[in-house]
Amino acid sequence: MNNRQRSLLFVLVVILGAAACGKTPATNFYTIPLPAAKPASSSAALQLGVDRPRAAHLLRQDRIVYFTSNNELNYYQYHRWAEPPVFLVQSALIRHLQGAGLFDNVVPYRAQKGLDYVLRGRLLAMEEVDGPGGVTARFGLEIELVRQKDNQVVWTGRAGREKSVASKSVDAVVEAMGAAANESLDELAGSLRAAAARLPAAEEAKR
Repeated sequence: MNNRQRSLLFVLVVILGAAACGKTPATNFYTIPLPAAKPASSSAALQLGVDRPRAAHLLRQDRIVYFTSNNELNYYQYHRWAEPPVFLVQSALIRHLQGAGLFDNVVPYRAQKGLDYVLRGRLLAMEEVDGPGGVTARFGLEIELVRQKDNQVVWTGRAGREKSVASKSVDAVVEAMGAAANESLDELAGSLRAAAARLPAAEEAKR
């Protein structure tokens, strides 16, 4: 092997080594656990559409957000939600309300007509918070039930939780976030159950 060949081989080894060192880490995707689906058991044949909640920009993209102070936030680059949080929460709301049996049919709202009620709201928080006392997962949601025929708000609810994270890992953050979200949604479904007893039957709601 002559000097020229040795030089070319050396350059090739350096290039391959640099490429190996600069390999992009794999991106991990996460979701929150949902309760098992249950058949509807409502005695009132009411149709409910669940709208995607409104949210600030940071909760309308798929990167997991973490706060290091009240005013400083960042994103995990290679740890992301499987869908933006507003979509995850919409799916979770639908599953919780299907299980609660408050309505005969619960579907995603896509501006369709023929529904009795529409559930809409705002996702207030779904983020990791790093503080002096440790790491917590913070979730908050406010929603309102709207009668579709006249756009009248008939019920409002708000719930939120902060859950301690067992270890400083994204897996632990996601687990705590799932617990915070599901407890909040259970609380909202319970509050809505009391309000549902005062809702008119489907025929009356559509008059």
